[in-house]
Amino acid sequence: MIPAKKSKVFDYFFHQFNKRFLRFHFKGVYFAKGEHVKLPPSPALFIVNHSTWWDALVVFHLNQVIIKQESYVMMHEKGIREFPFFRKIGAFSVNRDNPKDIVRSMKYAKERLNDKKTLWLFPQGDERHLEIRPLGFLPGTMHITKNTDIPIVPVSLYYTFTGERKPEVYIKLDEPIFYSQLQGGSSKEKNRSLENHYTLLLDKVKQDVIEQRTSHFQSLL
Repeated sequence: MIPAKKSKVFDYFFHQFNKRFLRFHFKGVYFAKGEHVKLPPSPALFIVNHSTWWDALVVFHLNQVIIKQESYVMMHEKGIREFPFFRKIGAFSVNRDNPKDIVRSMKYAKERLNDKKTLWLFPQGDERHLEIRPLGFLPGTMHITKNTDIPIVPVSLYYTFTGERKPEVYIKLDEPIFYSQLQGGSSKEKNRSLENHYTLLLDKVKQDVIEQRTSHFQSLL
């Protein structure tokens, strides 16, 4: 397990770079919250669908301009070895091919939450096509939040083209849910319940974009 190696100086300068990088490559990055949804304080676990390489950079930008919490994100070990700078903005690794490494990564994640930090997780694990269903949530969210009062915050990312050369991404933050509120008697059943709930939220964003019901989204660039 490769731990995060956060740097406030790097964090600041990377934010300046990332903001310009997103502006160059995207027509727009847009954000909305569900009605009456309030941002939970730390510690919290934000879960995000994972369909592109851009997801980590979009999440970093969202945290800088909206969430504004000291955050950590679990990434595949291959990604961190390829882009080690992610460690400086809070990324730590997991190697799903090594059971002992998974245990260490889960322990590290729980320790960050116990330290009142915010954690970001891609519950699908690997990048999967945006439109694929079922989403295929891995059990990590359940392992981290079981027997806790840590809020699980759904964040949906939907990428699209609207007649322009550059893509847009719409980000929706919805009502937090707790492990105890999920349907099912076992962690496996609760994980399926969370995946079904999240799928409905993601598909709602998709439909809003298709039908151009996006006036409630604000620009983040």
